[in-house]
Amino acid sequence: MGKLNRVLNTKWGNIKLEDNTLIKFRVAIVDVHPFEEASPFGVEFGVNITTGISVYPSEESMRELEGKPIAPSKIPPKEGWIQIKIIEKESALEEVEYEDPELGKYKIRVEIEPVMASKNTQIKTPNGEPWYVVRWVPKITWEKIME
Repeated sequence: MGKLNRVLNTKWGNIKLEDNTLIKFRVAIVDVHPFEEASPFGVEFGVNITTGISVYPSEESMRELEGKPIAPSKIPPKEGWIQIKIIEKESALEEVEYEDPELGKYKIRVEIEPVMASKNTQIKTPNGEPWYVVRWVPKITWEKIME
């Protein structure tokens, strides 16, 4: 059975939205497992990732929510969402070294590119900030490490 040896590279991503809010985000590789040993790409890997965002709301966004209630739970509300244009973006990535006694060593890379963002106009997070959600596309690649 293979294992993750170490993180080779991590880069946080950034988004600037049309409402002047800044969002930092990252991706982390949690687990890797081979599920096919012969394909056009050699080994096929399943890669489990997790992501997170940190929001730096603009003053304008904070003013829009004055007097609005705090969300009663961490579950996103169903109503009140508006799509916000992404005006600048820089993808986040993480690269790890994966080693399997039978397959060898591989560099596994995950890059997430933000493609959409929304904010809720009716409710605040428990921190009193606007609630933003970002959708991204994960790009997963790997290459064998030759020693």
